[in-house]
Amino acid sequence: MSYSVDPPHLLGIAERVSRSLDELHEIASSLRRCMDATARALTRAMPAHAAFAEVAEPRVDLAERIVARGRAAVSALQSAVVAYLTADEEMATTVADASTVIGNPFDPILFGKRRI
Repeated sequence: MSYSVDPPHLLGIAERVSRSLDELHEIASSLRRCMDATARALTRAMPAHAAFAEVAEPRVDLAERIVARGRAAVSALQSAVVAYLTADEEMATTVADASTVIGNPFDPILFGKRRI
């Protein structure tokens, strides 16, 4: 089983998803402006205004929640990739310092300790 990660590929995917979320945010903002304008136009026709608000509001809210959660997911992915790269660098340093360590350099007691 392989646990390798391709950080540039993951960050590329995260960047594309982030751009898509930015586009969705622009669309949701436009939808919100259109919905507000339509609602203002329908204020005199109370039944139509209420029906429109009932249908449109949940969709705009859903789009805004998708953007917020998507951005949080992209941020978490980027943090995970940075943590992976940091751990990878630390492991490489541990292996390089293995000549000064007696025993297994990947022993949980030794691996991860900060060297001063």
